[in-house]
Amino acid sequence: MAGWTATGCFLADMRTGERSLVTGRTHMAVGAAVAVAAGLVAARLADPAAASASLASMGDASLSPAAFLSLAAAGAAGGMLPDTDVATSEASRELRRAWAALVALLALALALAAAGALPAGQDPLAWLREHAGRLGPDQLAGCMTLVAVCAAGRASGHRGFSHSLVALVAAYAATRLALPSLSVPLALGYASHLALDLLNKTPLRLLWPLRRGVCLGLLRSAGMADGLVLGLALLALLCSFARGVLGIALPWPPGLPTWS
Repeated sequence: MAGWTATGCFLADMRTGERSLVTGRTHMAVGAAVAVAAGLVAARLADPAAASASLASMGDASLSPAAFLSLAAAGAAGGMLPDTDVATSEASRELRRAWAALVALLALALALAAAGALPAGQDPLAWLREHAGRLGPDQLAGCMTLVAVCAAGRASGHRGFSHSLVALVAAYAATRLALPSLSVPLALGYASHLALDLLNKTPLRLLWPLRRGVCLGLLRSAGMADGLVLGLALLALLCSFARGVLGIALPWPPGLPTWS
Protein backbone atom coordinates (compact mmCIF):
# COMPACT_ATOMS: atom_id res chain seq x y z
CA MET A 1 0.00 0.00 0.00
CA ALA A 2 1.36 3.35 -1.00
CA GLY A 3 1.06 6.46 1.15
CA TRP A 4 0.85 6.70 4.91
CA THR A 5 1.73 3.58 6.89
CA ALA A 6 1.57 4.68 10.53
CA THR A 7 -2.02 5.83 10.92
CA GLY A 8 -3.70 4.94 7.64
CA CYS A 9 -3.37 5.82 3.98
CA PHE A 10 -3.68 8.71 1.60
CA LEU A 11 -3.23 7.07 -1.80
CA ALA A 12 -3.60 3.31 -2.04
CA ASP A 13 -4.16 0.50 -4.49
CA MET A 14 -7.75 -0.71 -4.63
CA ARG A 15 -6.59 -4.33 -4.37
CA THR A 16 -6.60 -4.08 -0.57
CA GLY A 17 -9.86 -3.77 1.28
CA GLU A 18 -11.23 -3.69 4.83
CA ARG A 19 -14.67 -3.60 6.35
CA SER A 20 -16.23 -0.16 6.41
CA LEU A 21 -16.10 1.54 9.81
CA VAL A 22 -19.37 3.43 9.20
CA THR A 23 -22.63 1.50 8.85
CA GLY A 24 -25.55 2.25 6.56
CA ARG A 25 -27.76 3.62 9.33
CA THR A 26 -25.04 6.10 10.28
CA HIS A 27 -24.65 7.24 6.68
CA MET A 28 -28.42 7.79 6.54
CA ALA A 29 -28.48 9.73 9.80
CA VAL A 30 -25.55 11.95 8.83
CA GLY A 31 -27.00 12.60 5.37
CA ALA A 32 -30.36 13.54 6.88
CA ALA A 33 -28.76 15.79 9.51
CA VAL A 34 -26.64 17.64 6.93
CA ALA A 35 -29.60 18.14 4.57
CA VAL A 36 -31.92 19.41 7.31
CA ALA A 37 -29.26 21.76 8.69
CA ALA A 38 -28.70 23.17 5.21
CA GLY A 39 -32.45 23.62 4.81
CA LEU A 40 -32.65 25.54 8.07
CA VAL A 41 -29.80 27.82 7.02
CA ALA A 42 -31.43 28.41 3.62
CA ALA A 43 -34.77 29.23 5.27
CA ARG A 44 -33.02 31.64 7.62
CA LEU A 45 -31.16 33.41 4.83
CA ALA A 46 -34.38 33.71 2.83
CA ASP A 47 -35.99 35.67 5.69
CA PRO A 48 -34.32 39.09 6.07
CA ALA A 49 -35.72 39.55 9.57
CA ALA A 50 -34.34 36.20 10.74
CA ALA A 51 -31.02 36.72 8.97
CA SER A 52 -30.44 39.99 10.85
CA ALA A 53 -31.11 38.40 14.25
CA SER A 54 -28.56 36.51 16.28
CA LEU A 55 -28.40 32.73 16.01
CA ALA A 56 -28.97 32.38 19.74
CA SER A 57 -32.25 34.31 19.65
CA MET A 58 -33.80 32.43 16.73
CA GLY A 59 -36.73 30.46 18.09
CA ASP A 60 -39.43 30.77 15.45
CA ALA A 61 -40.35 27.69 13.43
CA SER A 62 -39.02 27.90 9.88
CA LEU A 63 -39.79 24.41 8.48
CA SER A 64 -43.08 22.57 8.18
CA PRO A 65 -43.14 18.90 9.27
CA ALA A 66 -43.48 17.86 5.61
CA ALA A 67 -40.48 19.99 4.61
CA PHE A 68 -38.41 18.59 7.48
CA LEU A 69 -39.24 15.01 6.50
CA SER A 70 -38.63 15.70 2.81
CA LEU A 71 -35.19 17.15 3.55
CA ALA A 72 -34.36 14.30 5.91
CA ALA A 73 -35.54 11.65 3.44
CA ALA A 74 -33.61 13.17 0.54
CA GLY A 75 -30.46 13.51 2.64
CA ALA A 76 -30.80 9.95 3.93
CA ALA A 77 -31.30 8.66 0.38
CA GLY A 78 -28.19 10.53 -0.75
CA GLY A 79 -26.32 9.10 2.21
CA MET A 80 -27.17 5.57 1.11
CA LEU A 81 -26.83 5.89 -2.69
CA PRO A 82 -23.05 5.29 -2.87
CA ASP A 83 -23.47 1.94 -1.14
CA THR A 84 -25.78 0.53 -3.81
CA ASP A 85 -22.56 -1.11 -5.00
CA VAL A 86 -22.27 -3.47 -2.00
CA ALA A 87 -21.75 -7.12 -2.84
CA THR A 88 -21.30 -9.03 0.44
CA SER A 89 -24.31 -10.73 2.01
CA GLU A 90 -23.89 -8.83 5.31
CA ALA A 91 -23.72 -5.49 3.56
CA SER A 92 -26.67 -6.40 1.34
CA ARG A 93 -28.81 -7.26 4.37
CA GLU A 94 -27.89 -4.00 6.06
CA LEU A 95 -28.64 -2.10 2.86
CA ARG A 96 -32.09 -3.70 2.57
CA ARG A 97 -32.92 -2.75 6.16
CA ALA A 98 -31.72 0.80 5.58
CA TRP A 99 -33.73 1.19 2.38
CA ALA A 100 -36.83 -0.20 4.14
CA ALA A 101 -36.48 2.50 6.80
CA LEU A 102 -35.96 5.10 4.10
CA VAL A 103 -39.08 4.00 2.19
CA ALA A 104 -41.10 4.37 5.39
CA LEU A 105 -39.68 7.88 5.90
CA LEU A 106 -40.46 8.83 2.30
CA ALA A 107 -43.99 7.48 2.61
CA LEU A 108 -44.58 9.59 5.71
CA ALA A 109 -43.19 12.70 4.00
CA LEU A 110 -45.38 12.13 0.95
CA ALA A 111 -48.43 11.55 3.14
CA LEU A 112 -47.89 14.83 4.98
CA ALA A 113 -47.23 16.70 1.75
CA ALA A 114 -50.33 15.23 0.13
CA ALA A 115 -52.45 16.05 3.16
CA GLY A 116 -51.40 19.68 2.91
CA ALA A 117 -51.83 19.85 -0.86
CA LEU A 118 -55.18 18.08 -1.17
CA PRO A 119 -58.22 20.29 -1.65
CA ALA A 120 -61.01 19.56 0.80
CA GLY A 121 -62.98 16.50 -0.22
CA GLN A 122 -60.65 15.32 -3.01
CA ASP A 123 -59.88 11.61 -3.24
CA PRO A 124 -56.17 11.00 -2.44
CA LEU A 125 -55.92 8.29 -5.12
CA ALA A 126 -57.34 10.65 -7.73
CA TRP A 127 -54.81 13.30 -6.67
CA LEU A 128 -51.95 10.81 -7.04
CA ARG A 129 -53.14 9.68 -10.47
CA GLU A 130 -53.39 13.29 -11.63
CA HIS A 131 -49.86 14.18 -10.54
CA ALA A 132 -48.34 10.89 -11.74
CA GLY A 133 -49.65 11.70 -15.20
CA ARG A 134 -47.62 14.92 -15.25
CA LEU A 135 -44.30 13.11 -15.53
CA GLY A 136 -42.42 14.59 -18.47
CA PRO A 137 -39.25 13.71 -20.38
CA ASP A 138 -37.07 15.55 -17.86
CA GLN A 139 -38.37 13.45 -14.97
CA LEU A 140 -38.00 10.22 -16.93
CA ALA A 141 -34.47 11.17 -18.03
CA GLY A 142 -33.54 11.98 -14.44
CA CYS A 143 -34.82 8.64 -13.16
CA MET A 144 -33.01 6.75 -15.92
CA THR A 145 -29.77 8.62 -15.21
CA LEU A 146 -30.00 7.83 -11.50
CA VAL A 147 -30.56 4.15 -12.27
CA ALA A 148 -27.56 4.24 -14.62
CA VAL A 149 -25.38 5.77 -11.89
CA CYS A 150 -26.34 2.97 -9.49
CA ALA A 151 -25.79 0.30 -12.17
CA ALA A 152 -22.37 1.69 -13.05
CA GLY A 153 -21.43 1.73 -9.38
CA ARG A 154 -22.50 -1.88 -8.96
CA ALA A 155 -20.51 -2.93 -12.03
CA SER A 156 -17.34 -1.17 -10.86
CA GLY A 157 -17.26 -2.83 -7.44
CA HIS A 158 -17.51 -1.47 -3.91
CA ARG A 159 -15.94 1.97 -3.39
CA GLY A 160 -15.49 2.34 -7.13
CA PHE A 161 -17.47 4.61 -9.44
CA SER A 162 -20.32 5.24 -6.99
CA HIS A 163 -17.83 6.67 -4.47
CA SER A 164 -16.44 9.25 -6.90
CA LEU A 165 -16.96 12.95 -7.49
CA VAL A 166 -18.20 12.11 -10.99
CA ALA A 167 -20.99 9.97 -9.52
CA LEU A 168 -21.88 12.75 -7.06
CA VAL A 169 -22.29 15.27 -9.89
CA ALA A 170 -24.24 12.74 -11.98
CA ALA A 171 -26.60 11.94 -9.09
CA TYR A 172 -27.19 15.65 -8.49
CA ALA A 173 -27.88 16.26 -12.20
CA ALA A 174 -30.27 13.30 -12.35
CA THR A 175 -32.20 14.46 -9.29
CA ARG A 176 -32.23 18.00 -10.64
CA LEU A 177 -34.14 16.69 -13.65
CA ALA A 178 -36.46 14.34 -11.75
CA LEU A 179 -37.13 16.25 -8.50
CA PRO A 180 -35.45 19.68 -8.57
CA SER A 181 -36.50 20.64 -5.04
CA LEU A 182 -34.71 17.60 -3.58
CA SER A 183 -31.54 17.74 -5.69
CA VAL A 184 -29.47 19.80 -3.24
CA PRO A 185 -30.36 17.85 -0.06
CA LEU A 186 -29.74 14.55 -1.88
CA ALA A 187 -26.37 15.80 -3.14
CA LEU A 188 -25.44 16.94 0.37
CA GLY A 189 -26.29 13.51 1.73
CA TYR A 190 -24.23 11.89 -1.03
CA ALA A 191 -21.28 14.18 -0.28
CA SER A 192 -21.52 13.39 3.44
CA HIS A 193 -21.17 9.68 2.62
CA LEU A 194 -18.00 10.29 0.63
CA ALA A 195 -16.59 12.51 3.38
CA LEU A 196 -17.20 9.86 6.06
CA ASP A 197 -15.74 7.07 3.95
CA LEU A 198 -12.61 9.14 3.37
CA LEU A 199 -11.94 9.02 7.11
CA ASN A 200 -11.52 5.25 7.41
CA LYS A 201 -8.79 2.90 6.25
CA THR A 202 -10.37 1.50 3.09
CA PRO A 203 -9.56 3.52 -0.05
CA LEU A 204 -12.27 4.76 -2.41
CA ARG A 205 -11.91 5.90 -6.00
CA LEU A 206 -12.87 9.49 -5.32
CA LEU A 207 -11.03 10.68 -8.43
CA TRP A 208 -12.51 8.07 -10.81
CA PRO A 209 -11.61 7.22 -13.58
CA LEU A 210 -8.15 7.28 -11.97
CA ARG A 211 -7.42 3.85 -10.52
CA ARG A 212 -5.77 5.12 -7.37
CA GLY A 213 -7.85 5.08 -4.21
CA VAL A 214 -7.93 7.80 -1.56
CA CYS A 215 -8.37 7.51 2.21
CA LEU A 216 -7.22 9.30 5.36
CA GLY A 217 -7.22 6.39 7.82
CA LEU A 218 -8.35 8.49 10.78
CA LEU A 219 -11.03 6.09 12.10
CA ARG A 220 -9.57 3.04 13.83
CA SER A 221 -12.39 1.47 15.87
CA ALA A 222 -15.49 0.46 13.93
CA GLY A 223 -17.94 0.23 16.83
CA MET A 224 -16.77 3.29 18.76
CA ALA A 225 -16.44 5.59 15.74
CA ASP A 226 -19.72 4.50 14.19
CA GLY A 227 -21.64 4.88 17.45
CA LEU A 228 -20.19 8.32 18.13
CA VAL A 229 -20.97 9.64 14.64
CA LEU A 230 -24.47 8.15 14.73
CA GLY A 231 -25.19 9.71 18.12
CA LEU A 232 -24.01 13.15 17.03
CA ALA A 233 -26.08 12.96 13.83
CA LEU A 234 -29.24 11.97 15.71
CA LEU A 235 -28.65 14.76 18.24
CA ALA A 236 -28.27 17.26 15.39
CA LEU A 237 -31.53 16.02 13.84
CA LEU A 238 -33.33 16.33 17.16
CA CYS A 239 -32.07 19.89 17.69
CA SER A 240 -33.00 20.84 14.13
CA PHE A 241 -36.51 19.48 14.60
CA ALA A 242 -36.92 21.24 17.95
CA ARG A 243 -35.88 24.62 16.62
CA GLY A 244 -36.83 24.42 12.95
CA VAL A 245 -40.24 22.73 13.24
CA LEU A 246 -41.39 23.27 16.82
CA GLY A 247 -39.84 26.73 17.18
CA ILE A 248 -38.15 25.95 20.50
CA ALA A 249 -35.32 28.36 21.30
CA LEU A 250 -32.40 26.18 22.33
CA PRO A 251 -29.88 27.39 24.94
CA TRP A 252 -26.78 28.98 23.42
CA PRO A 253 -23.49 28.50 25.34
CA PRO A 254 -21.98 31.83 26.46
CA GLY A 255 -18.86 32.91 24.66
CA LEU A 256 -19.73 31.22 21.35
CA PRO A 257 -20.21 33.48 18.30
CA THR A 258 -23.75 34.29 17.21
CA TRP A 259 -25.14 34.60 13.70
CA SER A 260 -25.04 38.38 13.43
